[in-house]
Amino acid sequence: MNYKRYIQGLENYIVFSSYVFLMAVFVGYYVAQNYPHEIYLLIEELKTFFSSIKNSTSFEIFTFILWNNVSKLLLLILLGIFAGLLPIFSLFSNGLILGVFAYFVSKEQSWQFFFLGILPHGIIEIPVLIISSAIGVRIGKVAILRIFGGQEKISSEILNAIKFFIVILVPLLLIAAFIEAYLTPIFISLPI
Repeated sequence: MNYKRYIQGLENYIVFSSYVFLMAVFVGYYVAQNYPHEIYLLIEELKTFFSSIKNSTSFEIFTFILWNNVSKLLLLILLGIFAGLLPIFSLFSNGLILGVFAYFVSKEQSWQFFFLGILPHGIIEIPVLIISSAIGVRIGKVAILRIFGGQEKISSEILNAIKFFIVILVPLLLIAAFIEAYLTPIFISLPI
């Protein structure tokens, strides 16, 4: 399998997925800014989640993050077969949460704190999310075209997606999980 050619074939899907994600981030920030009381429950859920792993070891956090990201993104790719709707929805909801998170963290802490907490691992994790969603959308397109007589085989499309995910994206998720578990706590504890 030619991985370079595969990623080049995803270019339009990646651009589309990037727009969806960025739009969702702005929507999340706008909603949090203008309707903070309605968003408060989401923030409380996020705080509960983070407090539940607060006493875990770095290795436990690393394995949890890695397993969570790998399993969810693989599922996202595979469920793209349903017209690519789940990847788009997941991408939008993740962007929405990031926008809400950005608003509240920047207000309660600072923008520096937000960027120190997100950028080190997010610079890898967010592109992997966008690429995984792009793969899912592409699988959805192939599935729709197949229904209407398209020539591409859905099985080979899924097989190529899984190969690309395992060989290229999983190692990136491993690096991102390591950074998030071991380095992000150091970054956010730096004096700002």
